[in-house]
Amino acid sequence: MKEVHKMLRLAICDDDSTDLAKTSETIKEWCQYQNHPEIKIHSFRSPYNLLDSVSGGEAYDIFLLDILMPDMTGISLGEQLTRLLAEPLIVYVSSSNDYYPDAFRLFAFNYICKPVSKDNLFPVLDKLSYRYEQQKNNVFLLKTSDGIRQIPLHTIVYAELLSHVCHLHLADGTHLKSLYLRSGFNQFLAPVLEHPNFLKTHTSFVVNLDYSSRLTTGFLSLTTGNKIPVARSFAAKVRQRYIDYWLQEVKEP
Repeated sequence: MKEVHKMLRLAICDDDSTDLAKTSETIKEWCQYQNHPEIKIHSFRSPYNLLDSVSGGEAYDIFLLDILMPDMTGISLGEQLTRLLAEPLIVYVSSSNDYYPDAFRLFAFNYICKPVSKDNLFPVLDKLSYRYEQQKNNVFLLKTSDGIRQIPLHTIVYAELLSHVCHLHLADGTHLKSLYLRSGFNQFLAPVLEHPNFLKTHTSFVVNLDYSSRLTTGFLSLTTGNKIPVARSFAAKVRQRYIDYWLQEVKEP
C-alpha cells in the first residue's frame, strides 16, 4: 500500500497544446500566489494516456478535463475515472456551456468556460485545495493487482487478514484484495485505525463500528449480516469501545 502522498497532484487533459500549456501556467501562477510549493502537474493530450496512467497505479488528487476532444469527450473520460476511483475531484473545462448538465450529472466539482484565466481558475483551485485537505484523510489507498484503489473510509465494513493478504469488504458488497503484505496487519491498516470508528476485534479482523448492530460473547454482529469474531484477549477493549461508540451516537442530535 502506498502512503497517502502529501504533494498535491493535478492531472490536466486537453488535446489542444496551447490550452494545455495555458492551464498549466495558470496553475503555476496560483501556486506562487498561494505559496503552495508542494504541487505537481501532469499534462496529457490524450484521454487514453491519462486512463492508462491511472489504471497503472498513478494517483492524482485533482483532474482538469477538457470536454471537446476528438478521441473521447471529457464527459466520457470523467465517467471512466469515476469507475476507477472513489469520488475523484473533477473540473471540466470547455468553450461551451452546452455540457454543463452532463458534467454535474457526474458530480463534477466545477465547470470553467474557456479561456482559462486567473479570474476563473484561481477561485476554483482555492476551493479544490480546501476540499482536498478535507478529503485526503478520509480515503484509504489500497494497492491491488488491478492498480491503486481509493477507498472512502465510510464504505469499509470490515477488513480481514487471510494468508498475508488484506481483504476489504465494502458496504455495496464489493470485495477487494490487497497484494501480499510485507508489513504487519496493524501497520498496513494504520491509516484506518487512526479513525475512532474502526476497531480491531481479533488479530485478523478490523471492523467499522458504523455497521455494528450487536455485541455478544465472541462475536460482533453487523448490519450487513456478518458476524465478526471477537478474540478473548480483545474482548474487554472491544466491549468498552462498543459501549462508548453507541453512547456517543445517542448523545449526538
